[in-house]
Amino acid sequence: MLGIGVEEYTARQAAMRRLAGQAGFRGVVAWSRGGSAQDHYADVYYLTGFYQHQPFVPDFPGHWRARGHAAVVLPVDDPAPGGHGVRAVLLTDSRDLQEPRPAAQVCVTPDLVDALAEQIRTSVPPGRVALIGYEAMAAPWWCRLRSVLPGHELVCADDLAWAARRIKSPAELDLLRASGALGVRAVSAARDAAVPGATEADVAAAAISEIVRAGGAYSGMGISSGTESYTFAASGPTPYSADRRLAEGDLIRIDLYGSVRGYLFDLARTWVVGGEPTTEQRRLLDAVRESVLAGIELLRPGRRFGEVARRCQEVFERSAFAVHHGLPGARTDGLWGHGLGLSLEPPWITEGGPDADGLVEAGMCVALERRIAMHSVGGASHEEDVIVTDSGPELITS
Repeated sequence: MLGIGVEEYTARQAAMRRLAGQAGFRGVVAWSRGGSAQDHYADVYYLTGFYQHQPFVPDFPGHWRARGHAAVVLPVDDPAPGGHGVRAVLLTDSRDLQEPRPAAQVCVTPDLVDALAEQIRTSVPPGRVALIGYEAMAAPWWCRLRSVLPGHELVCADDLAWAARRIKSPAELDLLRASGALGVRAVSAARDAAVPGATEADVAAAAISEIVRAGGAYSGMGISSGTESYTFAASGPTPYSADRRLAEGDLIRIDLYGSVRGYLFDLARTWVVGGEPTTEQRRLLDAVRESVLAGIELLRPGRRFGEVARRCQEVFERSAFAVHHGLPGARTDGLWGHGLGLSLEPPWITEGGPDADGLVEAGMCVALERRIAMHSVGGASHEEDVIVTDSGPELITS
């Protein structure tokens, strides 16, 4: 059965303690959001296997604070003889937990912020404390923690999480393979549903249904079609239209993301509804697909991410679309891809930037992508998920 065992969670906690200690921290706090947002959950989940399903609700003074969030406290030093006395402590407002239980000591509290402060005070010596997942922590909670913990300095330290999660374990890679396969099935279901007369909502429903039936989690999508295909999605909360009906010859593009046991797939496809593409549509489709596939060939250990991005760009610039229309602004701001795991994460694959000189390593999972658009032709996206192996790239969204 696919999944992460308790032993691996324990090893992750030990590795995080070492990373934090080497960086001069006295402890680690992982903070995550849950509910239906399907983002900012990775840090607590990575260390304990726990996902908080209670959605966020505003604070109610005297009753609860930070509902829909969870935290893990992990001291760096182990005061017990033999070094086996420190356990990760998980703080949550979920009173009843199903099996498998989190790989941590569980503390249930309605006020996550004050309980977190007390846990830090009693288990972490005064000094610098690494805070990972800080983007999900609201300013009032941050200020409260700083005010009641004068001897502890909370330091934003997401780089520790990125470093810990950069290379995936064999169990993680198997989950990513399963996730990529599910993503392909979901996009295939969407394509089957994209017939003349169907709505974008019909197409979205087919993809989401495939994900949910398989026990995966639907995270989100960007979908557009016809005269709106150059956009990413509708401007309202629903990314698809229940009114816009597809016509033969329309371009439809979908960027779909979901997960299997927390591990993401992120892939994009574009096609023509009910017929063959025009010459201009073919040029558009070929440009995004062939430039991404060219970059995949360079995802081999020892290559640099800047090289991968450069190859993608060179192939795109030689495409028939670019020759005839010039170089439209890419909708990804020069980004050709990113790391993939429990989140969209570093390395960021660009010709410049901080990760350009970073080395491709076996055990990484990355998504390569491109989206371009022209009002006169339409828009197209293509994205693939790839595991880097010792022998080269393994395409998991074929």
